[in-house]
Amino acid sequence: MKNKNKKASHVGMILSFVIFITFTVFVYTLISPNINTAESKKTLLNEIGLSLIKNMSSDFSTISVNIMSNPETNCVRLSEFLFSSGIMLSEFAETENIEDISINLIIKNETYQIQNSYSDLDANFSISINRANPSNTFLRIYHSPELDSLPENEITPCSSVPFESNASLNRGYQIGSVFSGSYIFEKNMISLVDYYRADYDKLKTELKISPGNEFGFEFTLSNGTKISAVGDLPTQNIYAEDIPVQYIDDDANILSGFINVKVW
Repeated sequence: MKNKNKKASHVGMILSFVIFITFTVFVYTLISPNINTAESKKTLLNEIGLSLIKNMSSDFSTISVNIMSNPETNCVRLSEFLFSSGIMLSEFAETENIEDISINLIIKNETYQIQNSYSDLDANFSISINRANPSNTFLRIYHSPELDSLPENEITPCSSVPFESNASLNRGYQIGSVFSGSYIFEKNMISLVDYYRADYDKLKTELKISPGNEFGFEFTLSNGTKISAVGDLPTQNIYAEDIPVQYIDDDANILSGFINVKVW
């Protein structure tokens, strides 16, 4: 009798184990596609986010200048600045034809007010800055191919200030800190949204998004304004991610915002 009870107990345990394994396999079969889909969409979100950032980014440099020998005139001509700052070297890397070179700069004073400025390539690759106040001796100069090109103009009177590389000498103008990096530009955000609306399929191909996947994106600017590029959304299975970014506006201000990427 005892042997029969033991056999029945073993059979029951085996049956229970088989039922458990069968149930586990059944549940996994149901949820596995969802797990795989969620992981693939998450990967796709990251890839699209990186591609969007790359497409909207460009080089951006900030150069600080101290005028040590300050003339009394509002206008100062920073002699040879385009070479002493290295800006002209990067421009010549693009083209050696001086007629094709554009000087894409914005100049601000110590209170971040934009100063009227002009390029003067004929005068030893200089720039002329018509300061709002002749006492302004500290300038911030922003350079990027995405900024507007400086016009050419000759201001009279305009005092020429030579470059001084020796920081210990209290004369001429001296270049202080230099920062360079890659930033998103607001103008490129707008261009990419326009591209999405005008030719979604071509943009999708350029971003290497495989057939069967759709996407959209939205920019939230620092003032809360939203710039959206989203088509017809399905009612479910939408995957989204917010990416915090810093971007440059048309006045060379560095601002914070978000990119919201959606895939389905």
